[in-house]
Amino acid sequence: MNMITREKELFSVHEIWKMKKIYWIQTYKTLLKYVSKDYKEIFNPIVKGTKSGKRYFVSLENLNKFIKKFENNELSE
Repeated sequence: MNMITREKELFSVHEIWKMKKIYWIQTYKTLLKYVSKDYKEIFNPIVKGTKSGKRYFVSLENLNKFIKKFENNELSE
């Protein structure tokens, strides 16, 4: 898989939680809150569905950006 395709790869919030990509988050509900409300500007989620059927998808690039900012203690900026 080349680099361009890999960066455009989308992961659902559930997939991110199952893979433990964000290792410090223990619950799915917390991760969903991070993606949909708290750090929405970093994740830039793609929302599919409406009301109770909403699904959030995040690109690998944005996921890595969030992890890097967290590890460098840059989230509050």
